[in-house]
Amino acid sequence: MRKTFALILSAALLASLSACATAGSGLDEGSCTPLADPGSASETITASGDPGSAKLDFATPLVAKKTERSVLTEGTGPAAEVGDVIWGKAVLASGTDTTSAQQTPFMITLDKTVTPVGFTDALACARAGDRIAAVIPAAQATTDATQVPSGDSADAYVFDITSVYPGSAPGAPQPAEAGFPSVVTAPDGRPGVTIPSGDVPTDLRFTTLKKGSGATVAENDVLVMQSLGIVWKDKSVFESTWKDGMATQKLVTDISANKNGVVPGLAKALVGQTIGSQVLVVVPPADGFGDTGSTGVPAGSTVVYVVDILGANPAS
Repeated sequence: MRKTFALILSAALLASLSACATAGSGLDEGSCTPLADPGSASETITASGDPGSAKLDFATPLVAKKTERSVLTEGTGPAAEVGDVIWGKAVLASGTDTTSAQQTPFMITLDKTVTPVGFTDALACARAGDRIAAVIPAAQATTDATQVPSGDSADAYVFDITSVYPGSAPGAPQPAEAGFPSVVTAPDGRPGVTIPSGDVPTDLRFTTLKKGSGATVAENDVLVMQSLGIVWKDKSVFESTWKDGMATQKLVTDISANKNGVVPGLAKALVGQTIGSQVLVVVPPADGFGDTGSTGVPAGSTVVYVVDILGANPAS
């Protein structure tokens, strides 16, 4: 079976995290128009068993010219649209062998620039609690055309949706605080930062730009978030989930204690924030990358983060 799906799921990290997620907020509760319809292939798929370990059955071989999507179990809550983030568990199987099923947790951003079109089409309009059967042809299951075999062969997928998160922080705007960089956001939530002139800060500072209405972030929570990181001195961007087109997840803990954590200053700033918030953090070297620096961050640099907190898994 082709490995394209595993390449976009970050399964190794997800498998180590809690599966109980806090739902996002700010998404529309109303109607949503799916990007894929049920078809003769997806309608043959049945699934029984718990999320992530369901037993699949379907008519072989599966053949499809475009992605087909059938909802086996309907969930509730806001529906995922392009740009939003979906968390859940999946079972996938070769379209020629019902016994070849593989299991994996997943987190996908519905962004066709980085996520194969088959997955965005299959998962658009997903809601928490949905069980979705999809048939995705090889041509729509990868962004690398060199991996596509000839013909209309396709694979079977069953997605159990745990949570749906907004693609950007939906919180209420807060009054600007003097002395911080200024931040403006594009319609899709992408932040733009203007660094003020003057001396480079040497102390840790943070402020809430948007106040979310969700749960309070605690130490060791696993945050689903968008983030932008900028070096204060030369205004260079050293990290951007917005540019990558994919939200990420981080432990709210010192990166020296866990490789999936964040720099100490950012961890301090995030604890006590609420889900749905956008936070601006100025991190001096002592609370950041110190005298060694990091990729894109020269030694001794003060850095600026803009973080959109989309959701969280409680500390396990």
